[in-house]
Amino acid sequence: MRSDFPDALQEDVDAALVGAHEEMVTFRRDLHAHPELAGEEHRTTDQIANRLQKAGLVLRDLPGTGVVADLLTGAPDDRWLALRADIDCVPVADEKDVPWRSTRDGRCHACGHDAHATMVLFVAEALARQRAGIEASKPAANLRFLFQPAEETATGAVELIEAGAVTDVQDLLALHCDPFLDVGQVAIRTGPITSNMRTFKITITGEGGHSARPHDVIDPVPAATNVVSMLYQLAPRSMDSRYPMCLTVTSITAGQAFNAIPGEAVICGTLRTGRAADDKRVRHAMERCIDGVCQATGCEFEIEYPYATPATNNHETCTALIEQSARRVLDPDGLLRMGLPSLGGEDFAYYQQVVPAAMAKIGTGSGPLEDRRPLHSPLFDIDESALPLGARLLAGAAILGLGPSHEAENHHN
Repeated sequence: MRSDFPDALQEDVDAALVGAHEEMVTFRRDLHAHPELAGEEHRTTDQIANRLQKAGLVLRDLPGTGVVADLLTGAPDDRWLALRADIDCVPVADEKDVPWRSTRDGRCHACGHDAHATMVLFVAEALARQRAGIEASKPAANLRFLFQPAEETATGAVELIEAGAVTDVQDLLALHCDPFLDVGQVAIRTGPITSNMRTFKITITGEGGHSARPHDVIDPVPAATNVVSMLYQLAPRSMDSRYPMCLTVTSITAGQAFNAIPGEAVICGTLRTGRAADDKRVRHAMERCIDGVCQATGCEFEIEYPYATPATNNHETCTALIEQSARRVLDPDGLLRMGLPSLGGEDFAYYQQVVPAAMAKIGTGSGPLEDRRPLHSPLFDIDESALPLGARLLAGAAILGLGPSHEAENHHN
């Protein structure tokens, strides 16, 4: 191991990533203008895969969309450090008036995944150019880069796990955009940083008919409105109020005609809890509420939970890699400690059930807080000066993870 490793390597990679700022902006804007929903990320997959192949990385075969690329460094075959980015968009209209606005109706990278993918891609390319120096330093791990599809449906991480993408991975690292942190800030935390999250779909079935003769039908609309009201009132009271819970109805759909009572109403939303046991309690309360309303109105119901993710659980040694890199890359006041976990959901948690992994929040906001837009907003965007900072942070953490001292620490833990 060279005495100047990892400093010399980090300096070279830093210089490359700072110099690539304009190219990173161009690539990110291209992804932003061409967003693709979960499972449909074909163009995005091709864009990333083509660049990685040109950089000399080895691409793994996957059954669907997404990219897993390996950078062999001469380390043992069973030693890998991985960086993860997500690549799908959300089904939200883009209402920004910018040249890189989405060209696809009802689809937008309001999730920051275009930024995540750009950062990890440019890190992979920068490290690939340093392959000879890395090999000469006899690193403790090879490098793997995951460009995961279908994060928004909470299915992509499981797909990659089943495809063997994290087999023999000792450390898995990721960043997530946070518009309410300033560019130049990174927030870290050991343990959970998000909630247990699941989506729900409640289908209430009655008997439709003419709007002039409601006595001849079983109207699902009042049943649906009462269900929503009861969910908001009773679900929070089904668990200890000292712990976080958020139940949100995001859509109610029932019919289209002015003069016809529909036969069905559908309620969709999300349930988020800080503790897994509370998730079970609230779902039981939800089903009691729905059943009671339907018995009173003569309707029937079905409830489904299409997607779910457990709470994240950041590993101590992986979090330490991000922290050490942040201390090098950022100003002294740029490193923040997260307080309570958020009630957001992130399928990165599935990786954490099988390998040591950590995710940090990177600031992508600037200007007055009241002018910033949250994730999933139709007006969400990022300050693109965060791109090289995030890339340098990830690259630095990866380089630290290649060293023998980290290998010994990880083995000990």
